[in-house]
Amino acid sequence: GVGMTGCVRHTALIFLVGICVLFLNLGGPRLWDRDEPRNAGCAAEMSARGDWITPVFNGELRTPKPILLYLLMLGSYAIFGVHEFAARFWSAALALGTALLTYGIGRRVFSPSVGLWAAIILTTTLMFDVAARAATPDSALIFWMTAAVWVYVRGTFLPPVGDEAPTAPARWFPSWRVATLMYACMGMAVLAKGPVGLVLPTAVLGMYLLVLRLPTREWEPNSGRLSALGLGLLRCLRPFSPGHFLRTCWMMRPITAVVVAMIVALPWYIAVDLRTDGQ
Repeated sequence: GVGMTGCVRHTALIFLVGICVLFLNLGGPRLWDRDEPRNAGCAAEMSARGDWITPVFNGELRTPKPILLYLLMLGSYAIFGVHEFAARFWSAALALGTALLTYGIGRRVFSPSVGLWAAIILTTTLMFDVAARAATPDSALIFWMTAAVWVYVRGTFLPPVGDEAPTAPARWFPSWRVATLMYACMGMAVLAKGPVGLVLPTAVLGMYLLVLRLPTREWEPNSGRLSALGLGLLRCLRPFSPGHFLRTCWMMRPITAVVVAMIVALPWYIAVDLRTDGQ
């Protein structure tokens, strides 16, 4: 089995691979595409003005994306100075965090070896690395959505025993406190890239629950009266039967989701709206 020593070794290996893939020559290439210069320039203007609330680029309000990316850049600018490495630092750091969270999810749901390989594969995947080495909000969005899934897994699956893990969760949905933390992570994702940070992970977890909680004993249509295609279509639509769908949605505490995400994300939207008179 893989105990604490194995977990430390796995974490160290993921960390080493992540440093090599994500951080080497991170500040070498100039800012490219249209988004990197605008994002980095916006944070530089905010830093020069001493304003950590209102994103401005070339003297004009810039709010296509929320504030989180700019706040991260402001912090790295204060530590490293204003240059390419600082602009991209948090994208790479959060991508490394995503790999470690992926390891934690795989370790809890399947086994330590599955978690390790999942993290290594993710860290060396091309498009993941493109987002991780760019001054864009994508890496922050991915990190906080993955963090929400990690909180869900920690709140529903029992710890693994050796190299084995439970084949089913101990409970379908976490306690109120754990769910609050999970939706707070989604609120941070909203601050990274807007409502998709709440909608996408909620939809993923919801689809998972719709399929896994599907009753085993349910009316089965007479296959002699239906074509194979029609029968297959009915089976695919079973998770969306109204009663099952509504019960699953309510179990996920949708009111808690909206309230917690708003508590995390809404204050910035209100503050920037007041500062700019709703522009």
